[in-house]
Amino acid sequence: MTAKAEYQRELRERAVRQNRLDTIVGGAMARVAAQIAGQQPSICDKFFYGASAIHPKNLVTWYLFSTDAELSAAKARGLTAELDRLTRSELLAGTYPAEGVPLMKVSFASEEEMQRTTGGNRSSYFK
Repeated sequence: MTAKAEYQRELRERAVRQNRLDTIVGGAMARVAAQIAGQQPSICDKFFYGASAIHPKNLVTWYLFSTDAELSAAKARGLTAELDRLTRSELLAGTYPAEGVPLMKVSFASEEEMQRTTGGNRSSYFK
């Protein structure tokens, strides 16, 4: 097999792994959101990105609050710490590779901060 063919095969395998891991992460974050539903302040959005198919540590999850004040309140009340703990727990329960769970990032931001710094441009803000 040529180097080019091997590389193409690796890209196909990586895409399959990425889709499988994305499904696990999406499910874990949905379960976390369900567990904290009703708590205040509430998250207004959640998403994730990363090249976890290359290595499972390459995952970043984001939980967004509407305002800076809500994000500050979530930190003060221990909600961000709880979101971090629950996210890692649900990733493991969903069969995310265990070696990546302690190394991945659970991050928080506010829509207000994003508006202030990038005019609401998510691509720029989350780079």
